[in-house]
Amino acid sequence: MVKAELYYAGDRSKGFVIRGHAGAAEPGQDLVCASISALTQTALLGLDAFLTVKPVWKMGNDGYLECWLSEGLSPADLEKAEVIMGTLELGLKSIEEGYGQYLKVSKRRWTVCCSK
Repeated sequence: MVKAELYYAGDRSKGFVIRGHAGAAEPGQDLVCASISALTQTALLGLDAFLTVKPVWKMGNDGYLECWLSEGLSPADLEKAEVIMGTLELGLKSIEEGYGQYLKVSKRRWTVCCSK
């Protein structure tokens, strides 16, 4: 199962952590896992391309991806980040609605200990 944690400070997005594999099919054939990967990696690419202060991210083995918005974003960057992060949330929740046995999306309160 994939666990997606979306972190917020109040109503502001701070980042996300994705862990695991869906296990809906054999590796290389798992469309649920591929869909989650496409959404999360596209969100990371968008944040990296469109924000003037790049996010901090780490990708690991076994379906691990974490991404944190940097401090000190301008109002324009904050707006862009919210659109990208909001779109990520919509996409993940849509997958969860149809394939909840393979994906759990959680909203979490961000604290300093959460980010790297």
